[in-house]
Amino acid sequence: MTLPRPAIDGFVPRFIDGTLEIPVWHARGGTSTGIVLLAAHLPPSKELREEVIRNVMGVPLSGEEPGNRQITGLGRGITTSNKVFVLDASDRPGFDLESTLAQLAAGKAAIDWSVNCGNMSASLPLVAFEAGLAGPRPGRNTLRVYNTNTGIAADAVIEMPAPGTPLVPDTEMPGVMGRWPGVALSLVDPVGSKTGRLFPTGARRDTILGVEISCLDFAMPMAIVRAEDLGCRADESPEDLEQDPDLRARMQPLWVAAGLAMGLERDGRRMTAEELAVSETVPKMCLIAPPTPAEAERGAHVRARYFTPQTCHRSMAVTGGSCLAAASLIPGTVAHDVAAGLEALGPEPAEHEVGIGNPAGVLRAAIHGTGEGDEIAISSASYMRSAQILIRGHAPIYHASAELTAHYRDSFAEAAE
Repeated sequence: MTLPRPAIDGFVPRFIDGTLEIPVWHARGGTSTGIVLLAAHLPPSKELREEVIRNVMGVPLSGEEPGNRQITGLGRGITTSNKVFVLDASDRPGFDLESTLAQLAAGKAAIDWSVNCGNMSASLPLVAFEAGLAGPRPGRNTLRVYNTNTGIAADAVIEMPAPGTPLVPDTEMPGVMGRWPGVALSLVDPVGSKTGRLFPTGARRDTILGVEISCLDFAMPMAIVRAEDLGCRADESPEDLEQDPDLRARMQPLWVAAGLAMGLERDGRRMTAEELAVSETVPKMCLIAPPTPAEAERGAHVRARYFTPQTCHRSMAVTGGSCLAAASLIPGTVAHDVAAGLEALGPEPAEHEVGIGNPAGVLRAAIHGTGEGDEIAISSASYMRSAQILIRGHAPIYHASAELTAHYRDSFAEAAE
């Protein structure tokens, strides 16, 4: 096994008094936190990789454990802080890095490998430079990242200082206290991440269970509905929305029916209604309303409450925000009807900035594309995030199986001594 040359000496798997320890970066990207692991530090077997991830994050090693608080691991319970990225250098022409996201739920052993996280992706350049997967240069650095979950490419742009000089904390963003190093992310050709089509149902608007809904696959599959059609305003707190049993009773059948109408798949087969009902990742649900005057003054064109779909996001995911921004620019969608102060995509290529009001402030996404009649072409969606490495170190795996221990003793002989 060829290991990367890390900027930190000795940052490889090891055994301390017989206990296996795995190098981890605990990092923040945008409004998400999680763990970054190196592919070279993990077994090739999916089963053993998942064993490592479950141990590190403190989720059940098998089955379900309702109410689990993850106090035995590094996960933080909520969806936005239950992410693990596996990072590697890329052999694909034109790409620098490959990322693979494992999305976890606190009380479940099952891991979802079908989605990406735009927020957390902002942390990947910082880890890549430290791990030796990419060589930083003073000034503007652009890393093209291939996400294996979705097949979507993203360009991550970060300003790096001269060697020995700290990163400049120059970026503020809603939902994050203070200023931190900024990373500009641009999703390249994000249309049809899961279904291959911008409108998986074939229509810009459907009526499902008596509710008008727009189903898009832009960076991720999402169902967009007017908040008022579900009896709310989209200005409630995420906690209040989550604790509203009537809202959940109306939302769940909608996202199940939308997922079936979009033909969403997992592991190469169509998801069932039962699987969609308990899904932690697809389809996303977005409840929208016109911006308040205060939000409009801050640059918002539409107000949103975003569900993942089991929980309500405390701000706005950037992939979901990019999807809503694109929908807001396309005539015929529910989002275009609700959004205020926006011009639709036109026949000439142009960049359109869309502001999305959310519980933490206003997320701005820039959509570059054209639209004329039935022809819609969107080449990229861009946004600015801040990022930081919270801590780096070794996470002990106290309950390593015999198979996992044997892999590391065989593959990392020096670490085992």
